[in-house]
Amino acid sequence: MVVVRVATSGSYHRPHIGSSAAWLLLLLLLAVSTVDLGTGPWLVPVDGGAVGLRERLSIYEQKRYQRQIEESENSGLYDATDSVISLTAANLKQRVFNQPHASLVEFYNSYCGFCRRFAPIWKQLASHILGWQKLVHVTALDCSRDENNAICREFEVMAYPTIRFFSPYYADGEQKIGEPVKEHDEQRIIDRLVEYMQRVENRPTNWPNLTAINRTDDKSALFDVTSLAGAAARPKYVYLINEKDANATVGLQVILDFHDTPDVSVYRVHDPTLPTNGLSVVDGTSLSVINLPIDEFGRDKVRDAIRLHLRQHHIVVTDVSTKSTKKAGDGAGAAGDGGGGGGTTEQNISALMEQKQEAAIRAKVKELGAAVVYQADLEEAVRFALFHEIGRYKTIEGDRLVALRNFLNVLVRYFPFNDNGRRFLTEVRQYVLNAGEKRLDGEAFVARVKALETERKPVFSSNHWIGCSGSKEGLRRYPCGLWTLFHYLTVQAAESDLSNSPLEVLEAMHGYIKNYFGCSECSQHFQQMADRNRIWQVATKDDAVLWLWSSHNEVNKRLSGDATEDPDHPKVQFPTASDCAQCRRKILTNHHNHQQYTMEDGNEWNLMEVLSYLKHMYAYERRNLFGLHDSSLAPQGSEGRSEWGGAAASGAQTSYHSYGNVLSDIDIRFSALLYITCIVMIVIAIKMVVKRGYRKKMYPHDILGKV
Repeated sequence: MVVVRVATSGSYHRPHIGSSAAWLLLLLLLAVSTVDLGTGPWLVPVDGGAVGLRERLSIYEQKRYQRQIEESENSGLYDATDSVISLTAANLKQRVFNQPHASLVEFYNSYCGFCRRFAPIWKQLASHILGWQKLVHVTALDCSRDENNAICREFEVMAYPTIRFFSPYYADGEQKIGEPVKEHDEQRIIDRLVEYMQRVENRPTNWPNLTAINRTDDKSALFDVTSLAGAAARPKYVYLINEKDANATVGLQVILDFHDTPDVSVYRVHDPTLPTNGLSVVDGTSLSVINLPIDEFGRDKVRDAIRLHLRQHHIVVTDVSTKSTKKAGDGAGAAGDGGGGGGTTEQNISALMEQKQEAAIRAKVKELGAAVVYQADLEEAVRFALFHEIGRYKTIEGDRLVALRNFLNVLVRYFPFNDNGRRFLTEVRQYVLNAGEKRLDGEAFVARVKALETERKPVFSSNHWIGCSGSKEGLRRYPCGLWTLFHYLTVQAAESDLSNSPLEVLEAMHGYIKNYFGCSECSQHFQQMADRNRIWQVATKDDAVLWLWSSHNEVNKRLSGDATEDPDHPKVQFPTASDCAQCRRKILTNHHNHQQYTMEDGNEWNLMEVLSYLKHMYAYERRNLFGLHDSSLAPQGSEGRSEWGGAAASGAQTSYHSYGNVLSDIDIRFSALLYITCIVMIVIAIKMVVKRGYRKKMYPHDILGKV
């Protein structure tokens, strides 16, 4: 911002200045003294709240970002268009405990690869049993959100996804964490669900009779509503589903499908004397029994046969399985819209600006290329690990406690923190060491870490992901940050003499992934890969750098095209040919690790060049400070120049000091210089006009006198 004050008076006084150079110097000093390079345009406060912010956005942008906000407000992998009810720590107990319905809750983590692949199954399951919604709600809670961390620890969520069943009127209390559902196949989950529902003791009044009835010749007893639970009025038709297998659940599922259909009752009959499974209907008027034909005994076929019979008798059954849980005007939309359909509040407008800033950050990151290590991503990975992943366990003991110590040891030695950050990590490690061989309380650990952060504030110089930011919710972020962190640590260990152990960082990584990484399937894959690639036989620190790089490429190859892949960041073999052409060469030798370091295109990795590239990319002095809310908090180092070709490497070698926004110091200073130049030129033009206006008029005798 340039501030120009103009003083006016009754008479004009031209200052006595000897030259135009003095004018320029004075104006430059004035302008530079009033230019604030410490604040970027993204964080400038706007008077008038939402009104001022709204003026910055076009109508199109408001509507577009409003839709993005409504999507992001929904918890992680599910939104209002699904049949899954999203829960939070604030409402889980209210929605689940002491309710006249059961609940099926999925505790998941939005960055977990298996959770992302499982999400379509959970959505489909919720849709297929939506007709049971008066009896059971299908819900989900995202444990990756900080506000849900404590509730996931309280419910002892050790792996993702974790599914629990809560019966009607489930009471809160010690160790009241629901019944486990370990299956992840839709049909098996439904089978387990109906088994739990069959065993419910404290049943609501609308709960159907899920107990198999005995075969009886007295058909009138089937219509006696006083003797059969679940019947509100005398039905017109009673359908009997006979199953030879006492453990089968087809009959139970069909009973639940028609539990609230008027004039209809469905019962399960277990009669092993009958030759086959079957379906029959008893007419309430004549008490006659008719066997209904079924092509194949299954839930869909039995249900279709009942519906066909009802339609023939002018009873219509509405299929609700394709409907969404969101109803028009139910207030389930974005918070603050008052159900009015898109009202723009101050909170939402502020979120719009954040969305816009995130888009600009992603554009800048794309411009710099992939071969850049951001200080912000390293800090965010450590922050999430300490405050979220580790603290989700109620108790930390045994191998898990040893893994925590190893992880903290490598962080204290090699993580690029400022003085406050190093003291913070050292004191966290000392707190863990003081526990000795005893156990640590997870909640107490998180409380202590938060207290130390407050005491040593400021510790972190970042508050959001930069290079690891994903194009959608749940993509990249923490997994990307964790890979980046351990790559950086292996290189720092290789370049340091603090330890002679080549396995120091790899052991810490293996222990952390095994004991703390939330995606249980990912953890198992990593452990299997580590054994297959002989992690414990790594002999040197340089080999540790290459082992992690090779294993990361193996994971990229396996997950290429997977649901966890960000379309803006495809999983490719790294480094790419454009980033490091000399890292690849034609296959010339048949060395002992031939398969591990060869590619399908007839090339193999030049390991010496790859090692040099990795050491260069993950060097301490090449950390990029772009995106930090306060770059002065990050440890400073001389920015080295790259010897690597390619746009990615050339972009990485530039030092970008961020001012909490997407503009670098170079951008701001260049803009300020242009602004100052324009002001100077305007003032010079005014000066020339004024000088000409006050020039003394020349008369002929003056000229003759001089002659």
